[in-house]
Amino acid sequence: MAFKTNAAAISIPDFKEGTIGARVEYFQEADKPLSLAQAQKNFTTSSIKTGSNQSISLGINVAPAWLKFTVLNNSSTLQKYRLSIETPWLDYIDTWLTSGKQVLKHIPGGDGYPFEQRPMAYRFYAFEHNFEPGQTEVYIRIETKGPMAIPIHFSAKEHAIKRDISAGYQYGLLYGIMAALALYNLVLYVFIKQQEYGLYSLYLIGFILNSLSYTGQLHTVITYDFGAYFQDWLDIFLMITYSIAGLHFTRTLLKTKEYALKLDGIVTKATILIPSGMLVGFVFNQLFFSMLLAFLLNTCFVILFIVMGFKAYYANRPFALIFLFSSVTAALCITVSTLAVAGIVVPYNDYTFKAIEVGMALEAILLSLILARQFRSAQLDKVIAEEYARTDSLTQINNRRGFHSQINPIWQNITRKKRDASIVLIDIDYFKKFNDNHGHNTGDKILTALATCITKACRKGDISARWGGEEFIIFLPETPQEQAKLQAERIRQEIETIELILDGNKLLITASLGVAGSHNGMFNHKNLAPDTLESMINHADKALYQAKKQGKNQVHVVNSRKAS
Repeated sequence: MAFKTNAAAISIPDFKEGTIGARVEYFQEADKPLSLAQAQKNFTTSSIKTGSNQSISLGINVAPAWLKFTVLNNSSTLQKYRLSIETPWLDYIDTWLTSGKQVLKHIPGGDGYPFEQRPMAYRFYAFEHNFEPGQTEVYIRIETKGPMAIPIHFSAKEHAIKRDISAGYQYGLLYGIMAALALYNLVLYVFIKQQEYGLYSLYLIGFILNSLSYTGQLHTVITYDFGAYFQDWLDIFLMITYSIAGLHFTRTLLKTKEYALKLDGIVTKATILIPSGMLVGFVFNQLFFSMLLAFLLNTCFVILFIVMGFKAYYANRPFALIFLFSSVTAALCITVSTLAVAGIVVPYNDYTFKAIEVGMALEAILLSLILARQFRSAQLDKVIAEEYARTDSLTQINNRRGFHSQINPIWQNITRKKRDASIVLIDIDYFKKFNDNHGHNTGDKILTALATCITKACRKGDISARWGGEEFIIFLPETPQEQAKLQAERIRQEIETIELILDGNKLLITASLGVAGSHNGMFNHKNLAPDTLESMINHADKALYQAKKQGKNQVHVVNSRKAS
C-alpha cells in the first residue's frame, strides 16, 4: 500500500532528541472509532494536516485524533529510541509501529490504565523501541476528555536518561524551595495564628500537588485504580485547590475588604460558586462541565490576582508593588507554559513547559519576602507597644511595669548570689502647691525636669522609674544602704540645681528622699529573698515619710536595726 506523506521523516541516528510536532501528520475521527487499517487509508487522503509547531493542540473534549510520523534508520544496526507524549492526562493512547504492511508492535497506554500496566514506569505515556534499519511508520491514536495537547518527544535512550536526570534536579530545586517556604509559613501560623501565613502555606502546598499532577509525577503513585477518569478528576480539583487558597491568601494579605469591598465579594463568591458547580458536575459524572469550571476558576485566579494587586497599589497598601510584580511575573510564566503546551506561538521545550513552576517559585519567594517584612513590621510594632507599656508617657522613663520588668531578673541574681541592693524613693517637695499656684502645665515641666536630672545623676546599672504622681524610685544593685545614702544625697543636691524659669522667676525645686538597703541597714544581704523587694520598697517609703516629716529636702534611711 502506498502512503501519501507530507511531513519529513526523522532520520536516525543523526536525530538525537527533540519535540517532533512539525513532523507529524494528523486527523480526527469523524463518527466512529477507526481501525488501524482504516486510519492508514485515511492518511492517503488530502484531508490530513501537518503539525506547524512542536506541540499539537486540538481543544477540550474533542474527537479522538490519529497521528503519524516516519522514522528512517540510515544505519545498519538497531537504534534504541524513546517516544514520550508529555501530557499526563491523556486517557487512552495506542501506538502501532509498522514496516510496510507488517505491524511490528502495538503499545497501549494512557492514564486510563493502571500504572503497572503502562508501557513504562514513567510519568508520561512512553515506550522504548529498537528501530531496525530502514523505514518505520509510527501511528498513534489518542482519546481523551481533557485538553488534547500532544507534545511528542523523541530521543535516543541515552539522551532520554540524561534529560530525566536533569529534570529531576530541576524539579527537586523548584519544589524544594516552595516546600521549605510552605513549611516555614505553616510553623509561623501555628505559633502566631495570623491567617495569611496559614493560607500562604496552603497555597504553596496546593500548587506543589497541582504541579506534581500536571507534570505526571503524582500519578506514578496515585493511578486510575478509582476509575478510568480518576486522574482527570484529581487534576482539576488540585487545580482549584491552590487557586482558592491563593485568592483567599491575597485578599487577607492585601486586606481588600477595607478598600475594595465589591472586588472582595467577587473573589469570595468565585471561590464558593465555581467549586460548588464542579462538585455538582462530579455527582452527575459530568467531567467536561467540571473541567470547564476548573479552567474558568484558574483563569479568574490569574486575573483577580493582578486586579487585587492594582487595587492595593492605588490604595497605597504596603508591599502592593512587590505583590503586583510577582503576580504579573507568575501570570506571564503561566501564559508561556500554556501556549507552549497548546502549540501556539511559543515553542515547546523543557524550559517553556517548566515556565509555570519557575514563575510560581519566583512568586513564592517574592510573596515570602512580603510576609517576612510584614512579620518584622508586626514584631517592631509589638516591641514599640511593649516599650510604651513600660514607659511613662510624660517623663519617658520607666513606669512601674517597666521598673519591675527590668529589675526582676537582676533581683533574682542578687538574691541567689547573696549580693547587696538598695532602694531610693524620691518625692518632690510642695508639688501640690506648684500645681495649684502655677497650673498643671508647670507641674508637668517640673516632673520632666526631675526625671531628666535623676537619669543623669544615676550611675551605670542603676534603674529609675516614675513611681506615681510626683514620686520616683531608683534601684541600686550591688549597693549597700550606706553607699545608697551617699548616692541619694548627691541626687538631692543635683535636684536643687534644676533651673526652671516661670514668668521671669526661677522656681526652687527640692525633693525628699527615703533609702532602704542591705548590709548595715534594715536588711541583711545574706537573707535577701525574692519576696524581700516589696518589703525594701515599703521601708524606703517609711524613710521618705520621715524625711518629709522632719522638714523636707533631706535624705532619710530606715532604722539600722536588723529586720526580723
